[in-house]
Amino acid sequence: PWTAPKPADMKTNSPTLTWQSDESILASGDTTKEDHYELRYANLPAGLTALKIEALPHPSLPDNGPGMTYYEGPRGEFFIGDLSVLAGEQKWKVSASSATAGKSGLMTDANLQSGWNGADKAGQNSTAVLVFEKPWPGGDMVIKFQSGRHYSASLGHFRISFTNKQSGLEALAISSEVEKLLLLLKLTVDQEKQLRSAFLMAAPNLAGQVNKIRDLRTPPRGEETLVMRERPAGQPRTTRLHHRGEYMQPEQVIMAEFPAFLPSLPKDMPRNRLTFAKWLVAPENPLTSRVTVNRAWAAIFGAGLVRTLGDFGFQGELPSHPELLDWLALEFQRQGWSMKKLNRMLVLSATYRQQSQVAPELQARDPQNRLLARGPRFRVEAEMVRDISLKASGLLSPKMFGPPVRPPQPASVTEVAYGGAGWNVSKGEDRYRRALYTFMKRSAPFAATSTFDAPSGESCVARRDLSNTPLQSLTLLNDEAFVETAQALAQRAMALPADDNARLTHLFRRCLTRFPRDTELAKLLALLTQSRQRLAAGELIAADIAPSGNGSPEERAAWTVIARALLNLDETITKS
Repeated sequence: PWTAPKPADMKTNSPTLTWQSDESILASGDTTKEDHYELRYANLPAGLTALKIEALPHPSLPDNGPGMTYYEGPRGEFFIGDLSVLAGEQKWKVSASSATAGKSGLMTDANLQSGWNGADKAGQNSTAVLVFEKPWPGGDMVIKFQSGRHYSASLGHFRISFTNKQSGLEALAISSEVEKLLLLLKLTVDQEKQLRSAFLMAAPNLAGQVNKIRDLRTPPRGEETLVMRERPAGQPRTTRLHHRGEYMQPEQVIMAEFPAFLPSLPKDMPRNRLTFAKWLVAPENPLTSRVTVNRAWAAIFGAGLVRTLGDFGFQGELPSHPELLDWLALEFQRQGWSMKKLNRMLVLSATYRQQSQVAPELQARDPQNRLLARGPRFRVEAEMVRDISLKASGLLSPKMFGPPVRPPQPASVTEVAYGGAGWNVSKGEDRYRRALYTFMKRSAPFAATSTFDAPSGESCVARRDLSNTPLQSLTLLNDEAFVETAQALAQRAMALPADDNARLTHLFRRCLTRFPRDTELAKLLALLTQSRQRLAAGELIAADIAPSGNGSPEERAAWTVIARALLNLDETITKS
């Protein structure tokens, strides 16, 4: 009763439609948020009463389809809306009879606020039947519909068929292949097996077992990484210049090109990402290597040879050592653009290995060390501050990769910003992972890193400003995360033999990576003695400073005081 003729013409604004041997249509290539499909059928016979759209799975689609959705919404989801049937220029009235997925009504002329989606049918067949208000008079028919809405959810694999039946025009939860088998008087053994399987998979009393079977048949989904991929060659993106920056007013079409003052792309090369990548590292374009080595220099020496890291143009500063910058850029290219080799070369240089101490006359002559007459000295980046504390205390987790974590931070930071959801502190090893893995939200950046000048993420920052404020010292002393590291560091000291000098030296080396001077050791010993006396006198409460751990509460608290002092030293978080 249902026939699926091949369209005489198939058009879309984005995907490519291909006719398949099973009378279906497969979409491939690029998609947009609003793909418009247009199918023209030539000389359809008179008397047709309805059309049927079957959304079909296919292995080339995300999660087997039927839709082309990759990341937004459920994978494999589709959406159809604004469907119309045309007889010449006349709109042929249709109404949705039924559907086996999502909303029951298709978005037609009579019902412009509804649609048909397959969010709950990923990897399965979905069917919708549309009934003509009056029988088709014969001749050419054009079917148009929008696929996708708010995000790319285009229909990826489907079949359109027609019938002249007068009754029973309802969507069935079975495929067209099974429908055809039901009309046969005699079945082969294979056809009997196919029909029996379809019956069992559709039986309501077996729904629980059927769902388990479908879950087992669904291929496992591994970890996903967001990447960019090149559009198909025949589907280039049209980019327009928006009038006065207004996104609702796209006007002039513009093509990919480079500023005239930079080397141009070869005329015979396609304007794609691969060509752009080759252009970036071409010998004729020295800017890439110059900018890269300058940023590496800034990371290691505290300031770039060109101080304006994000501006090498007329408004940027001139390089302090232009010949050195040119040599580094060429050497970087000769070494295969290897960042490891570049960083190794910089840190092993005699310039970097100088002492950071400065004589008064040199300080007066070159306060910013632009002449490189001494080694660099500057506070480490915000993320490293906590990592240093975790490493010194032995709490730092070596675990790599995975989802972001939530280290402890003051509850007041997230009371409003997270909509009342709060900040659920990670448990176990995740509590002590590197700051690189900390969950970030632009409206409420992680408090500790913001205190140490980390950007909020609202804009790209090429160079961070370094400040020195009392709030930073208070954070190192009182923030819950740093209090935990101080307590853990104190436990490491108490695990050593009961020799105060040996313990103090051990803690000093873990925090400052050098042996203490006699004067420094004497000051630490005086602080330890004073802390023990104040704890014994009740001026300090041991349970407030170190509530748990090995050893007596007073000793734990005394050594925690020493650990907090060492972790708060300027030298602990300063690169020198």
